[in-house]
Amino acid sequence: MKTDSDRTQNPRLPAFCPGCAAALKVARLDCTECDTAVIGSFSLPPLARLAPEDQAFVLCFLQTGGNLTHMAEQYGVSYPTLRNRLDALVEQLASLAAVEGPADNLDEASSF
Repeated sequence: MKTDSDRTQNPRLPAFCPGCAAALKVARLDCTECDTAVIGSFSLPPLARLAPEDQAFVLCFLQTGGNLTHMAEQYGVSYPTLRNRLDALVEQLASLAAVEGPADNLDEASSF
């Protein structure tokens, strides 16, 4: 269980306003090396707007190469349970991405 001191040492980027639950936007980015600041209005990407436990799930999915059987063993749940969670997460990400508009060009993504 995380304590208040754990949260202070490793704060999470909030995605929603604690007052009204509206989506937050990033307004400023600061370089820790040279103190350069970038100021503007930037939307958080869909993955950053997921709950921390969903972000951990996506990370585990990528680390296991998408092997749901291996993930089910790690989480201690059945394959169908894990598959249902993944399907719900895919739907959630699709709705978050739809709010932003069309996805980036796949040609740009393939340059990695």
